[in-house]
Amino acid sequence: MVFITTSEASKICGVARTTITKWIDQGMLKAFVTPGGHRKIRKEDLTGFLEKHGINPQKKERQKKRILVVDDNPDDIGLLEAAFLPASDKYEVYAASSGFQAIYKIGEIKPQIVILDIVMPDMNGFKVCERIKNNPETRDIKVIIVTAYPDKIKKKKAYQCAADAFLTKPINLKKMVKTILELSRAGN
Repeated sequence: MVFITTSEASKICGVARTTITKWIDQGMLKAFVTPGGHRKIRKEDLTGFLEKHGINPQKKERQKKRILVVDDNPDDIGLLEAAFLPASDKYEVYAASSGFQAIYKIGEIKPQIVILDIVMPDMNGFKVCERIKNNPETRDIKVIIVTAYPDKIKKKKAYQCAADAFLTKPINLKKMVKTILELSRAGN
């Protein structure tokens, strides 16, 4: 009998680990809890669940790319959300208004791309980028750092914390889309 973790199940299903946990808690997916508090799923139970709900793990590559926009300015978030509306068949845009909220959302939605403002309450964009890039589970996420106050020092610091791109505000949407497309190709 083969058992898998919620993390492994989330990769197979192409959903966040929290979604797997929710399915288990709602009784949709059979699992058991180890003495250490970890949920384990029998491989046969996951296969049956996938068949019952029409989830095809092979279609994973066709799923929409998830973009997380992290900015404490609601106007900038709204601008980027609107910019991706015409491509809503290819992209899902999520938002976070602080560094701490960004870290939580990254674990929840597993974005492929994070657009990250530098100046934010509680945790600045550089620290968020470092956390993303220093974590083996999230280091492959492409990070675009944006700022309304560009200078050589900020740009250098963005690349030192392993950002994949550095752009300035006001956001040039054509340049943003071009950068996202290039990073998406590089990530495949």
